[in-house]
Amino acid sequence: MTEKIGNHYDAVVIGSGHNGLIAAAYLGKAGKSVLVLEKNDTFGGATASQRVFPDYDALLSRYSYLVSLLPKKLIDDLDLGFQTRRRTTASFTPWLDSESQQRGLVLSNVDESLSRDSMLEMTGTHSAWDRYQEFLSLESAIAKVIWPTMLQPLRTRASFEAELRTAAQRRAWRLFI
Repeated sequence: MTEKIGNHYDAVVIGSGHNGLIAAAYLGKAGKSVLVLEKNDTFGGATASQRVFPDYDALLSRYSYLVSLLPKKLIDDLDLGFQTRRRTTASFTPWLDSESQQRGLVLSNVDESLSRDSMLEMTGTHSAWDRYQEFLSLESAIAKVIWPTMLQPLRTRASFEAELRTAAQRRAWRLFI
């Protein structure tokens, strides 16, 4: 959408992805006039999902997980009427089987058996699902330590390590960090 552009702005934000929109919103709330420029004809970044793989009914975004990482503090600060909505497909990864046939690993937000069966088809083993569940558990354990600091100045490794309380947090730290 092209609109008449003024001659003077207090700030110009390049890109209408999450960070650009948040920056523009804070500046606007502070009373500044802001121009947001986006090269595409829709909002940028991971603000919208797309059908990336035409043969599969899965709306995805390259960085869609970021939407669910929008801190409540930003939502409250900017008086956003924002809420995340769970999509049926959490993740889709295309792969070729041994006969070069197109397949896809589907991780569903609504049907665990679909996810488990899809992983079994790709890996040929039930243990892959168990290892994936362990990965999710470790991911959650470390997120409990790191997530509260996301809007704070970057901390040292030592300060994070000092906050590790559980065996799962320490294991996740060793594996992920």
